[in-house]
Parts: sequence; structure tokens; C-alpha cells
Amino acid sequence: MIELLVVMLLITIVLSVTIPRFDTGMMQDPQKQLSRWMINTTRSLRAAAMATQRVHSLVVDIDGNRMWTVHAEMDEETLSGAADKAFKPGGAIRLVNVQFPEQELGTSGTTEIHFHPAGYSDPAMIHWTYKNTQRFSYQVEPLLPKVRLLEGWGTY
Repeated sequence: MIELLVVMLLITIVLSVTIPRFDTGMMQDPQKQLSRWMINTTRSLRAAAMATQRVHSLVVDIDGNRMWTVHAEMDEETLSGAADKAFKPGGAIRLVNVQFPEQELGTSGTTEIHFHPAGYSDPAMIHWTYKNTQRFSYQVEPLLPKVRLLEGWGTY
């Protein structure tokens, strides 16, 4: 009986330490959630393009403040389903524009960032604001399998 009480006491202590961290932890921070989604999605798009030998794309809907993935072999029903399941950043994060090198800023509508079967992608900057005061960007690197987070708005 005493052993059972000691085990229950230890479990209570562990839970009292870990549960408060969930409220302020990584899962609740919308910027970290967006960063995780961007990193994981761009890696998986690059890998899928190389594995299937098809162009895969990250669709950025500036007006709808959302993003989703597509590829060339998707039919209309699957394309609309992908748009319905789009990632929408939480909190006060707003998508501002998308910039490609030597092109004008895309400030409305949708645009696509392509990931090619050879392992490279279209270079792009995706600009965001948080609470209309903090600016940050994600730079999709054309040859590197990563996305860089930049404080402020990066440019080409």
C-alpha cells in the first residue's frame, strides 16, 4: 500500500511540473507552429518531387491567409479537397506577400512555389506579420533542403 502511495505521489509531482508547460509551450505559439509547418512541408515537397519525378507545389493564398500543397497529377476533386484542408496560421499572423527574384511582389490572389524532380525549387520569400507590428519572412532556398526564417522582410 505504501509503494502505491509513493508511485501516485511521484506521478502527481511529474504532472504538476509538466502540465503548466503545455499552456505556454511550443504547441501554443503560432509563430513556432507556422515555422514547423513551413519546414516540414518544404522538406516533404522536395522529397516527394524527387521520389515521384513530378513537380510538386506549395500554393500560397494571400487573400485567404492560407497555404496547401498540390502536384501535377491531381484531379479537380483532389485539388479542391487540398484547398479545403489548407493550413491557416493561428493567432494574429497575417500573410502579406510573396516575392520571387526579379519579379513584382505578389500581394493578392494565389501563387505557387514549385519543387522540381531534380531536387531544386523556385526561390521565394514569403512575408508575414504578427500582430501587425512584427515582420518576418521565410526564404525558400532553391538548392538547399531548408527554409530560412528571417527577422524583418527579406528581399532579392
